[in-house]
Amino acid sequence: MFVSRTLLRRPRLPFLAKDQIPNLDKVHPILDFEGGHFNQKFPITKPEIILNSQLENDNETLSVITGLSVERINKLLKKALIIKRVVHVTGKGKMQLMYSLVVVGNGEGVAGYGEGKHEEVIMSIKKATNVAIKNLHYFERYDERTIYHDIEHKFGASRLKLMARPPGFGLRCNHYVHEICKCVGIHDLTGKVRGSTNGMNVIKATFEALAAQRLPQDIARQRGKKLVDVQHAYYGSAG
Repeated sequence: MFVSRTLLRRPRLPFLAKDQIPNLDKVHPILDFEGGHFNQKFPITKPEIILNSQLENDNETLSVITGLSVERINKLLKKALIIKRVVHVTGKGKMQLMYSLVVVGNGEGVAGYGEGKHEEVIMSIKKATNVAIKNLHYFERYDERTIYHDIEHKFGASRLKLMARPPGFGLRCNHYVHEICKCVGIHDLTGKVRGSTNGMNVIKATFEALAAQRLPQDIARQRGKKLVDVQHAYYGSAG
């Protein structure tokens, strides 16, 4: 298709002709004054920044509530296992928030989980971490490496089965259960998750299952029997 040079040079609108366009190299007395329309400062929403001083203040507050020292709180293992966006419907409309679920533990039998919501991801993780530290519980471990017996537990539509294993077996289980075992301090375990594999259900089912262990001492006391650990009595420590 042939187009003449005159059509290319001619502007589509008459007021955009070359002699009609204002000279932008010169300062306009009205439009270019300081504080004009082009120099207006528009409000910008910035995400909240967590300072080290704020974290220290939170740790001091948690130390008073939980009784743990600030050093122990700083050394805790903190794992944000679930981070997702949720929508909260209110009378004013839909509010988009970030949801976080954090698991905290010291690797020596003490662990807990917490949930938090906020507009910013960092703040939701911070709130969930604080709740998890407040909800720390002690879980019994056999030989400080595994559970005492096989456990079957149901939470919602999730069915969880945890099985004790010999030394050196390792952790062969769902990735959520794997991270929880690391925080608790369990090193030899097999886990099966059937039904719903929703992360929130699996995490809560794991904590409930670990808390539902029946200790051999309690069973022996109920039956009026004497308890002897064959593994330790005849073969020494199982570790």
